[in-house]
Amino acid sequence: MLAAAWLLPGFPLVLAGRFTGLPMVFMFVPLAAGLCYLALRQLPTNWPAFHSHPEPPQPHAPHHQAAHRHVTHRQVTRQPVSQQQVPEQQVPEQQVPERQVPERQVPERQVPERQVPEQQVPERQVPERPVPWWALAGTVAVAVVFAVWQIAERTEQIIYLRDPSTYLQVGYWLAHHGVLPIPNSLAAFGGSHAGLSFASVNYYPRGSGIVPQFMTGMPMVLAASVWLGGVPAALVTTPLIGACAVLSFGGLAGRLAGPRWAPAAATVLAVSLPEQYTSRSTFSEPLAQVLLFGGLCLLADSLVVRRTVSTAGEAHGPSRVPGQDVVLAALAGLALGLTILVRIDGLSDILPAVPFLGVLLAARRRQAVPFGIGLLIGVGYGLADGYLLSRPYLDLEAPSLRPLALITAVVVVLTVVAVALTAWPAAKEKLARWRTAKAVRWLPEAAGAVTVLIFASFAVRPLVQTVAGETNPTSIAYVAELQKLAGLPIDGRQQYYQNSLYWVIWYLGIPAVLLGAFGLAVLARRGLRALLTWQDAAKTLRVRALPGLIALWVIVTVLYRPAVSPDQPWASRRLVPFVLPGLILGAVWASVWLKERAGQLGRTRGTSAVVASCCVASLLIPAALTNFDFGVTKTATGRHLSAHGMAFRRIGTGELTAVTKLCAAIGPDASVVILDSLTADRFAQLVRGMCDTPTAVLTRVTPATVGAVVTGIQGVGRHPILLAENSSELGSYGGAPREVVNLLTTQEAHNLISPPTRTWFIHYTVWLSVPAITPPGGAAA
Repeated sequence: MLAAAWLLPGFPLVLAGRFTGLPMVFMFVPLAAGLCYLALRQLPTNWPAFHSHPEPPQPHAPHHQAAHRHVTHRQVTRQPVSQQQVPEQQVPEQQVPERQVPERQVPERQVPERQVPEQQVPERQVPERPVPWWALAGTVAVAVVFAVWQIAERTEQIIYLRDPSTYLQVGYWLAHHGVLPIPNSLAAFGGSHAGLSFASVNYYPRGSGIVPQFMTGMPMVLAASVWLGGVPAALVTTPLIGACAVLSFGGLAGRLAGPRWAPAAATVLAVSLPEQYTSRSTFSEPLAQVLLFGGLCLLADSLVVRRTVSTAGEAHGPSRVPGQDVVLAALAGLALGLTILVRIDGLSDILPAVPFLGVLLAARRRQAVPFGIGLLIGVGYGLADGYLLSRPYLDLEAPSLRPLALITAVVVVLTVVAVALTAWPAAKEKLARWRTAKAVRWLPEAAGAVTVLIFASFAVRPLVQTVAGETNPTSIAYVAELQKLAGLPIDGRQQYYQNSLYWVIWYLGIPAVLLGAFGLAVLARRGLRALLTWQDAAKTLRVRALPGLIALWVIVTVLYRPAVSPDQPWASRRLVPFVLPGLILGAVWASVWLKERAGQLGRTRGTSAVVASCCVASLLIPAALTNFDFGVTKTATGRHLSAHGMAFRRIGTGELTAVTKLCAAIGPDASVVILDSLTADRFAQLVRGMCDTPTAVLTRVTPATVGAVVTGIQGVGRHPILLAENSSELGSYGGAPREVVNLLTTQEAHNLISPPTRTWFIHYTVWLSVPAITPPGGAAA
């Protein structure tokens, strides 16, 4: 809710060019307080459990009683009661057993929802089972340890290397200027000149400005940290967001599998290398996780929370205060929709919410309309951001977005048609007959079998396919260079997508994949059976339906086409939003199923505890082994166990200090011209934003073009500064070149066929000169 409260007013202010601290605080504080109050004013005390037998056998009527009894009048036994519990969904009158009706109204009662079709059975009340204190404390402890750990090992990726520095630089710009696109400051160079450009990697010229790549959700959050404590605070933000993601995932696992499984699920996610990798630097994936997991938690709560209203209010008509189930559903849709404001890929991740919304509408659930409205608002924010502030980025991603847009349109149309058919009596009757036909009874088993078959297909994919479809020349050259370094056959067109399931195995292990596939298969089978029979008496499957759909959809789409450079750990970021979490949820569901089966066979709690412990260990140990890469180190005092993996390795140390020295060397009232493309990609926006200096790139470097630009800068009363990677590039333009950046630091690994266990070195150098150019008709500068 805090993330949503920041993004909702932030985006309109960015559009208006007024994203500053004071208006944001004035709008964020009351909005955050209101959203948190609405979300927390009433929560469920427990949730349906994932049992091995979700539907207990129905008791049969005694032999001497008729199987069906027609009742024309209800027998009423009048006696006073303090409170009456009414199930949310009622059955037709002739099927209602005898029950007690209070003689008078009571101060508070449970309000039933709308009537459901005759074939639906009444919902079973979930037995009260309080959440144990150690489950909550354990999950919070995991998140706290994760936060401390990632802050200690945080990345200083300020100089551009890949996307995290782009998010940070755009966040820094928003914090100090509050407007997008970024002005190119052409006047600071005396107007346009031949070869003068303002574009660099991830920054596209558009009109008189520069449009940064990616969505603005994450930069808006980083801007708040810059206001509070500058760049050092921004570097701590993502570890804290990652800890919130771990905490919210534990809450989601607790809702879907039982609160006692929350600490284990949170720990497995926290120990996985991709989760730590993205939480240590300014990636957008942890923030997307917070919105996605939080939205699913709110949706689960809305489907099981009891709506209470006072009868005093009913005496004067329907209550004007919306029920808590409606409020939570609206907030859930809003949070899910806002993931698009953070990642454009979120549009694919939340696509299963459309058919799920259709099922809610067909079932006449109260949560349907508010959930749809919230979802529409969040998606609208994201699409507006893409078209208004990140249009060049959308154009770049058009080959992926066009098929997604077509799939989305088809899903929406089919959902609308299906919902319309459920409102047509004739079609509804035919659908009911079709659902009970013998020909469709095998569909639930087929759904489970297809789920297993999908994972099996990904497992054998490397044996039958080599994905080599890269067409970008830069990417082809990059992959070819990595292949050369690794001693692999040179083919830069290879994308290595056929190994995507093995990426998951590297980071979670084979047991997690097997258990996850089994758990998702069981959920698919049960979910389709509930849909066909239109029965979910214990509310178990409706709570798990959308998380399960998202898990299956994201796993299939991402593993089939990750759409990312294949070097690790970079490619692992595509697994972070819901591939790894979805498999962990499936594995936890399978573990619950195995635990209960073992208890039924062993007849003791000890047997169940042993099975549960083995399942948790099988999930945790492989993930930890990849992240820590334990080994034995030989020293003067003997052999010692050591961890060589990425768990305790920092990236980019020293970059903040180097950038501070660079800005000091440039000085005030300067206009910077960069003469080589590599330095431009790494430092152009950094100098423009963090050094607060107009910066341009010269694409055609000759004495004539350099002289013209320098003359233009001097003509507007500014100091020209030239930057390049090597001193030899500056020697032809006068002045004494001096080295202002010389930093040897670490970067992430770039492995193609194995998980990363080490960092690589990278060397940054920047030379600066003040040119001595003689302008036409004047003295030397």
